[in-house]
Amino acid sequence: MSNTNTLTPPFPADNRIQAIDILRGFLIVLMALDHVRDFFLLDAFAFSATDPEKTTVALFATRWITHLCAPGFVWLSGVSAYMYFKKNGPQKTSAYLFSRGIILILLELTIVKIGWHFNTDFSSFGLLVIWALGLSMILLGLMLWLPQAFVFITALVILAGHNLLDTIQTSDTGWTSLIWHILHQTGTVTLNQQVYINVLYPVLPMFGLICLGYTMGHLFTDDTKEERITLFKRLSLVLLLAFISIRLVNMYGDPAPWMPNQYVYRTVFSFFNVTKYPMSLNYTLITLSALFYILTKIELYTFKPYGYLALFGKVSMFFYIIHIYVIHILAVLLAMATNHQNLTLAMDNMNIYTLTNHFGYSLPVVYLIWLGILLILYPVCKKYRVLKSKHPDSFLKFI
Repeated sequence: MSNTNTLTPPFPADNRIQAIDILRGFLIVLMALDHVRDFFLLDAFAFSATDPEKTTVALFATRWITHLCAPGFVWLSGVSAYMYFKKNGPQKTSAYLFSRGIILILLELTIVKIGWHFNTDFSSFGLLVIWALGLSMILLGLMLWLPQAFVFITALVILAGHNLLDTIQTSDTGWTSLIWHILHQTGTVTLNQQVYINVLYPVLPMFGLICLGYTMGHLFTDDTKEERITLFKRLSLVLLLAFISIRLVNMYGDPAPWMPNQYVYRTVFSFFNVTKYPMSLNYTLITLSALFYILTKIELYTFKPYGYLALFGKVSMFFYIIHIYVIHILAVLLAMATNHQNLTLAMDNMNIYTLTNHFGYSLPVVYLIWLGILLILYPVCKKYRVLKSKHPDSFLKFI
């Protein structure tokens, strides 16, 4: 009998498009690196890792590569929604997207929140990527009843034009302000003296991305693989050239213009330091360009590690939930073990900011911890995949 804890490529044959699972797994692994950096890098929140004036080459690259994660997950969710639509029709697809969207929102506000902060203080909420993805799914559940051409045009208009709204800024109090923040403005909104909502991921550009993915889903069939590879190569180049052109003009596409610097590498950093919250046009162009290029490489070549990435991709939501707890618990345990003289501080202040301010480590150590966490999570995810495959119609299909 085989040992399910060994590193063997999982489930090589099923009815899914493997490239989608591999790319999603690649992104989930990168996302884990970003979150390990959040919890373990010394002074991780002292300055932005992409600040051209303060960062290093290694730190900038570590942070920038993880920019691919959020737009990649949302775009792939749109692709997957279309594939579900082709198999089940609009009514079942709409119901599924509504159900999963609501579940994701509830997870963000409860289990995910507790995992990030290790407290049950519900006077403040963070509307992060899982929440925004859930709301985007709900909205897509409405849009899929419309002609695909209309959905595609809507996606392009939103992604290309939403930066025209950058100058519209509301106050940080009240429900009207919250609605605008949810759509397009990051920041913390005070609803009353007891409730605070921190909107990190405004939904408008993410909705544009999920609609774009949905309208590109028809490309993912076994019969169109060669054509798909050629198309995505061209799209990657076109998006890259569009990014360079718009970024060079430096007048539109990102609320943070790039600035020349006496040091060439800092000028390069500034040029690529695009705005993630909310996702700017330039951010979307360069990340999609990179994602499409990576996708062509995944489809062109076969490597043994792809099997491991595909497993993570097939249980990405499960991975997301448990990896936060594993990272946070390990950060606390290491802080307590290596700083026992400050045990009270470590136990009383287990949030992400205290941990990195007092008990952080160097970037090479962050990478070692990241690899260790992936090894820990792999057998857990493999067992969950087996369980999920045995109960395809259960609640597990949503996670």
